[in-house]
Amino acid sequence: MDPEHTQFTLKSNAPIGFESTRSEDTPQVRPKHDIGVDPRPFPTSTDGTTEPKERKEIAASINRAKYTQTVSAPRSKKFATYDDSKLVSFIRKVQPIVEEELSHGMTPMFDCNDNLYDASERYRVCRHQELTLRILNPDHAVEQPFYVGAAAWLSILTRDAPLLVVAGSPNHAAWCDHVSSTVTVFCPKRDRYGASVQWVELSSSPVKACIESLETNPFNRDMFAGGTVSGDVYIWHYELNLKVERNSFAELHSETTDCGKVVDMAWARYNVMSKSDYALLTAHTDGTVILWRVGKTIAKDKIFKLSVPSANGRALILTQILATSNTEFVVGCDDGSLLLCSTTQLIPLGGTATSADRTVVNPSPAASGTSASKGNFFSPGTIELKCHSFSVTSLQKIENRRQELLISCDLTGEVLFHDITDSINSTPTLIIKMPLPFKTRIVGTNDTEYIFSPTGNGLLELYRIGSGKVDTVEPSVPLKGSPNLIKMSANGKWLITGTYGGTFIIYSVAMEF
Repeated sequence: MDPEHTQFTLKSNAPIGFESTRSEDTPQVRPKHDIGVDPRPFPTSTDGTTEPKERKEIAASINRAKYTQTVSAPRSKKFATYDDSKLVSFIRKVQPIVEEELSHGMTPMFDCNDNLYDASERYRVCRHQELTLRILNPDHAVEQPFYVGAAAWLSILTRDAPLLVVAGSPNHAAWCDHVSSTVTVFCPKRDRYGASVQWVELSSSPVKACIESLETNPFNRDMFAGGTVSGDVYIWHYELNLKVERNSFAELHSETTDCGKVVDMAWARYNVMSKSDYALLTAHTDGTVILWRVGKTIAKDKIFKLSVPSANGRALILTQILATSNTEFVVGCDDGSLLLCSTTQLIPLGGTATSADRTVVNPSPAASGTSASKGNFFSPGTIELKCHSFSVTSLQKIENRRQELLISCDLTGEVLFHDITDSINSTPTLIIKMPLPFKTRIVGTNDTEYIFSPTGNGLLELYRIGSGKVDTVEPSVPLKGSPNLIKMSANGKWLITGTYGGTFIIYSVAMEF
């Protein structure tokens, strides 16, 4: 090749996409350079004693008529420009922080034209299926046979779809005489193409009275409990049996209490050292909370009688219960009270309680068996949180990254957020007012962005916490009823609301970025 063609001329072209910082009026004359790689100059050092010696360079000259290439390689670590000890110290400090951030997943990249406050852009909630309970007793086939609904999501079976347990209850004027009440399990089945699932009835279990409360054990999602309006407590377990699948729905325990209607239930660990024993808390209308130990055997462990000094002798009517840890739970009352109860220190009831009467709970099986056999009643340590103005209809615990929040809502839609990460403060960190209609039940998303609530005409409201915007999802046909149920699955992909005269609506929830 002709040596003249080995030289290149640098030319300044017009910039594309940004303003040039050079003046194009005065032409710049650029000298021509031979192609080559020169060693990078070393930084000068002011300290003569630490000034590095001149490096030896390995120069390779290949066809000097064409080009010259020089390669430099230091042979000693004396010329490193960093301190190993400082680098190691820096990495040790940064590594836990980086791992913590990486555990939260990739940060979503939004387009600059996206509206981040548009609920339809962030959450896609679609009506998926309607379930209608069968009426086993024709005598109860009235205009609205089911007035109250209960449901619980169990373990996932296929395509992120869990098993579903549903129960319904008619309106009770005085007492329950519905001897044909049942609890029905629905199983998700794929369609013929495998693209979607539909819930079909798997089996039913009879109960003594109408069930108005169902709760899944979060530590074993194949186990769930139910409470009736007559004070009966049931515990069931689902076991997958491919040969006899319809017989895989087994009752583990049933017992009738004399504490009145079971209004709500909550699960917790019985002992942090034991993973096989669970604690079931049942809240009753007369202000009683029963602690059940669920393990190899199932029995009452303790009975708590709740009272509040500010009630001025008025009896508490419980409406909700939520376990925040294995030693603490929160109850909501009909008068709007919120009570934080601790089981670490208990006052035995039946006599005058003094400071010397306080007993620290011993979680050992021997101690628990003794207290259960004696049938002692206890008063737990109670702290009053900021109360609502009306009856508490919802309690929920949300874990958002490193923060734990207690969410409570009353009938008017007033929502209180309490930070319970380290210790519960009686003053809420956030108070919002949701618009009417009344909120019989709500559920919040784990990212604390939205609150879902059903309405009486079959609509599902999506309330944006940040902006107060409300979107709705309409049913296929107008429905009538007073829905008191909304439950979200553990994976956050399914919702169920009801009941509308025995009809429940299942929604699919998809998070989009």
